[in-house]
Amino acid sequence: AGRAGGGAAAMAEPGTGEREQAQPGEQAQAQPPCPDWADDQRMAFLFSAFKRSREVNSSDWDAKLAFWPPLVLREAARRGRLAFQPRELSAWFRRKGAAPLGLGTVLQDMASRGLIQKESSFAASVDAGWLAWGVGLFLIKPLKWTLGSFLGNNAISPDEAYVIVERIKEKAAEVLQLCQNSLEPSHPVVAFGKLQDVCQSVCADEKTFCLCLLQLQKEKRVMVTEVDGDKIVKFSHSPANKVSAVTEIDVGVYQLVKCEMTLTEKVEALAQEGERCMEDVRSHLRAGKKHQALKSLRVKKRTGKRLESIEAKLHTIQAILDRIYSSQTDKTVVEAYQAGLGALRKSMKDVTVEKVDRLMDQIEQFCETQDDISQTLAGENLNTMGDADELEAELNALLEDAPEKILVLPDAPTRLLPGSPGLKLPEVIDDELEARLGKLMLSDTGAEASTDTTVKSSTSPELAQ
Repeated sequence: AGRAGGGAAAMAEPGTGEREQAQPGEQAQAQPPCPDWADDQRMAFLFSAFKRSREVNSSDWDAKLAFWPPLVLREAARRGRLAFQPRELSAWFRRKGAAPLGLGTVLQDMASRGLIQKESSFAASVDAGWLAWGVGLFLIKPLKWTLGSFLGNNAISPDEAYVIVERIKEKAAEVLQLCQNSLEPSHPVVAFGKLQDVCQSVCADEKTFCLCLLQLQKEKRVMVTEVDGDKIVKFSHSPANKVSAVTEIDVGVYQLVKCEMTLTEKVEALAQEGERCMEDVRSHLRAGKKHQALKSLRVKKRTGKRLESIEAKLHTIQAILDRIYSSQTDKTVVEAYQAGLGALRKSMKDVTVEKVDRLMDQIEQFCETQDDISQTLAGENLNTMGDADELEAELNALLEDAPEKILVLPDAPTRLLPGSPGLKLPEVIDDELEARLGKLMLSDTGAEASTDTTVKSSTSPELAQ
């Protein structure tokens, strides 16, 4: 702890004649890194070196370690950086000509918590094969594979690069997603150069691309190997699956794809050469150079034969690749069938026809039992109605004991009652009523007499006999 402040100060102030300068495209930020950047008193405290002992003044350490690590991560993300050198931080956070004095302690704390890692240790943590391949690949100057990197030396060197672990994981996930969407899913083996061209929209430079590949291989999402001097990369089919080792089949398919690309380029070149020969033939004929036109025509004919031969080979290779891709699809379908069969077998493991028959018999038996219970319950309800006769007899007895009360109501009025102005009966003279009644009586009497005469006439022959 005693050397933390001095080491940070030495890192913040370079040697004689050196000046901190931002890399190209990383000039002074237009806006302050944090809201408290204009507070001179607080910034003076945060820019000061750490106390010698944390036990003596823990609040000093806690306040600075709560402020600087998140600020370093935010500033690196704003600049689009996956890695940085400690001396760069002095330029990032220079304020009024002064640089923070405790950045060395801050970086040690970040490294101990796994937020950052030495670039050399990060590359060495994958495996021996990748390490040997990565030494010649990485364009990092300087890249020191020292014994301290392997023994876990946590000393902060101003010139050694540190990677931001979380940022590399995020960028590596973007690279994997882009590869799975852009490349042939049936055979995910591709040349390193082609893969780098595909990932240019995500990785700004080769260093970023290599760091992402390191992280993906660390997660077992890609496998990198070298075949005949060419570096090839194999990636997993889906983010949920881990990549398998590069097999002879993968190498053979890669060589077929490489041969296809080479033949395609030759076909295009020969086609262009044939067109040029035809142009020469036409130009010679227009100039009257028949001999030269005939010579160019012979060259055109030879070029056409070569083109036909190469196209035949190209079609053969493409047919083989199509069959390989189809076999991969068939293999996936067969695996799906096998998985479905296994699941069906497990789900039907304890189910047999005998068990189903017994179950159906039991269901039928229980249904019959339920019907019997329902009928029994319905019969009991009907038996309870037998008591209705007793209840009716009891009710009649109660009615006989009670005195009969007959309500005598007056007859309805036939004439207009006094004080009823709204109700008026039609005024009919009594004589007219009596005259009508008399006519009705006479008509009734005549009808009866005619009826009697008819009856007597009908019965007289019988009486005569």
